[in-house]
Amino acid sequence: MNISIIITNWNGISLLKKYFEKVILASPEASEIIFADDASGDDSVSFIKNLQKKYPKIKIMAHHKNQGFGKNSNNAVSRAKGELVVLLNSDIDPHPGYISKCLSHFSDPKVFGVGFAELNHENYGKIFWKNGYIQIEPGISTQTHISAWISGGSSIIRRSEFLRLGGFDGVYKPFYFEDLDLGLRAWRSGYQLLWEPKAVVEHKHESTMSKKPKTLLTYVKERNHLICVHRNISNISLLRQNHLFSFLRILSGPNYIKIILAASRQLKKYPPPVTFPQLTDLEVFSLFK
Repeated sequence: MNISIIITNWNGISLLKKYFEKVILASPEASEIIFADDASGDDSVSFIKNLQKKYPKIKIMAHHKNQGFGKNSNNAVSRAKGELVVLLNSDIDPHPGYISKCLSHFSDPKVFGVGFAELNHENYGKIFWKNGYIQIEPGISTQTHISAWISGGSSIIRRSEFLRLGGFDGVYKPFYFEDLDLGLRAWRSGYQLLWEPKAVVEHKHESTMSKKPKTLLTYVKERNHLICVHRNISNISLLRQNHLFSFLRILSGPNYIKIILAASRQLKKYPPPVTFPQLTDLEVFSLFK
């Protein structure tokens, strides 16, 4: 199978100097490495242009206006030539063989994507419903396991099916919950997501996102958590629970009404992606009990 790698970036010059070449050396299976820059204001693009002289399979896709993580990734996937596409954050240091250990899973046409095992955080994604919201928790296993989602910065996906589902939903701009949302849509559409413990990467958690104000990160996370419910839950009983617990959150912290209003505005801006429903939301939850 032809394989592309996409590394997304925003003002991550220090991370690129540490990890970009390591990705190239650990990924001999890749026919191209797409550097997707989201309108950085630092020297990221210049650095990669110089590295391109040494590694001509690097391709540069640089935006002049910030698109947000989801749209930047979608644009890069649409440009990729590979049947399979590796999605990496700029602070990922992959171990040798991380790609090859996933490839056999794609002999099953139902497999949408495979998540890598992040060293010291070796777990797959579990979901459950509680207190009116989709809840997530780590699942522990030493074997290949189904996963509710795979990370948008640490996984390998089937390009055709990613594009068929519309990729990451732009409603989550600038970041947070895109990968959970995509995972839920994939499961509801009849695909499978796997987690492969033998495909090891180190996630250094040095993302430039961590430099943003904590209050902004909390606000976006809360807003997008609520959006994820309204994008992916259709069961009337669950939606009623969400309305009840949202009201209780307002009573305990009046600022939550700002979250509700912001989520409502965002949902109106972005029509929902195309889905091909084969499982209900309750059936997807039941897979992870």
